[in-house]
Amino acid sequence: MRRKSAVVSFALAVAVLVPSLSLAQYAPKWHVGDWWATRTFERWSDLGSGGWASQDMQYRVVGIEKVGKRDCFAVETRYLGCRATDVFYVRADDWLIVRHVVTTEFNRKLRPPIVRDCPLGQYGPFSGEPRLPRFPLQPAGTDTAFKYKRFNGYSAWLREVSDVADSSLVNRLLSAGDSAGALVPRHSGSVYRVRSEVNGNPEPSGPQDADMRIDQSLQLWSDDLPWRVYEELVQYDKYDGTKLGRRVVERTWLIAVGQAEK
Repeated sequence: MRRKSAVVSFALAVAVLVPSLSLAQYAPKWHVGDWWATRTFERWSDLGSGGWASQDMQYRVVGIEKVGKRDCFAVETRYLGCRATDVFYVRADDWLIVRHVVTTEFNRKLRPPIVRDCPLGQYGPFSGEPRLPRFPLQPAGTDTAFKYKRFNGYSAWLREVSDVADSSLVNRLLSAGDSAGALVPRHSGSVYRVRSEVNGNPEPSGPQDADMRIDQSLQLWSDDLPWRVYEELVQYDKYDGTKLGRRVVERTWLIAVGQAEK
């Protein structure tokens, strides 16, 4: 009886660990030619109270190139109907963004590209970047707490927490995208939730109200899709002057995926 109980206990332990283990091994699967598109609803103050505007973004994995001596995915992004592009070079081993190439348009002509190298790597919930988490994801329940990180030209307090997403949460958020006209592709694999935050822990030696605002990126990633199926950007700030309030400023859904013909 004791032997049987031990076997059952071991099986239950493995069953509990499986989601956590798969989470800790998760990173997107990209190949040259992969493309996807997203639709973002952004809160604009000039549209009046509660006003939202939408825009579509296209992504393409245009190649694998060396930055230094390490392979990087070159991911081109552009707004729908726009010729200007951003190309982000994402290292294939640790998923840090180490180069950003910007090509702008002026008077209907493309200007020479501007190259910005980021040897320390970029990640986290920062505007103007893809806001990639640290892949592979941390095991479920692991909270990095706020840690001081140095980047090229700036520093920040960052925190990241990952877990297996609750199915009711996933269904609710994807259905909201359908209602908004995003027509979100449905997943067939596991879905992981990532919550990353910045500027939540001012230095003890600094003023106690130093940047009390917390910017948060809540993301859902699926095993079988190349990009997050949902992202929600939230700001926690002292809007009323007394306590932190929650304000959603962007909601983004994945709306299409594909593979370019070879």
